[in-house]
Amino acid sequence: MIQSLLVGLIPGSAYALIATSLVLTYRMSGVMNFSQSVVGVFGTYVGLTIYGGGYPQWIAILVGVTVGALLSLVIGTIMTAWFDQASALIKSSVTIALMLALLAVGFRVFGDAPRSIPRLFAGASIAVAGVTFSASVLITTGLALSIGVLLSLILGFTRVGAMLRAVSERRITAELLGIPAAQLIKVVWACSGGITALAITLVAPNRPSNFLTLSLLLIPAMASALFGLFRSVPAALAGGFTLGLIEGASSYFDAVGPYRQAMPFVVILTVLLWSQRKEVWDASR
Repeated sequence: MIQSLLVGLIPGSAYALIATSLVLTYRMSGVMNFSQSVVGVFGTYVGLTIYGGGYPQWIAILVGVTVGALLSLVIGTIMTAWFDQASALIKSSVTIALMLALLAVGFRVFGDAPRSIPRLFAGASIAVAGVTFSASVLITTGLALSIGVLLSLILGFTRVGAMLRAVSERRITAELLGIPAAQLIKVVWACSGGITALAITLVAPNRPSNFLTLSLLLIPAMASALFGLFRSVPAALAGGFTLGLIEGASSYFDAVGPYRQAMPFVVILTVLLWSQRKEVWDASR
């Protein structure tokens, strides 16, 4: 059982990182970015292509993360330049259209056949009290926690974080005070793309690694972001790890294991019902 939970930390880390990226773009620009995971898959596949060309794995990962950041920056620039004053519905619809376009391009460039993606630090592990901690689990979890804590500290205790909070809460006032809102938003988009590419690179060896399946990681990531209603980075992290642990635990039970992919939908429904509990209770009085 404990070993199953540990296995769930790898997808949980990826969910947490992608959820964090979703929270950042939503807070800064009011966009529910449905293209987020496809951008990350692009970066992962470019990195895989670089690795297949004989380059070291760390260089391939760095190139993939950079591609994800640049592609997300392009999308953020489009959203900022053309749809800055549009409604949330229109912005989200645009990201859906971009997601479909990127999927079409991805299928054309990379195909949709499963790829063999090498594991990071394969074979290395540590045994403690009869429980085996693989290097992949430790490093993936450590990276997710480190990035989440770093982002929380930046947002909460730095000058840049204060400017980002000002832009997310009072955009016009922030611009009148001289804060470069558009540039900051683009930086956030670039960071979110790089983080997502890293997350998908980390989880890809543990998933059916075809383009569409990896793109669907958006669903559990959105379920994770819902833990904080797309406003809180720590809550998104907690949601991602919780969902990963639930998924890992469910694989231990034969009766539940085949349905573990439905867990994100259950979480989404539960969180939405809980977030609306006050309105439901008030209406029933």
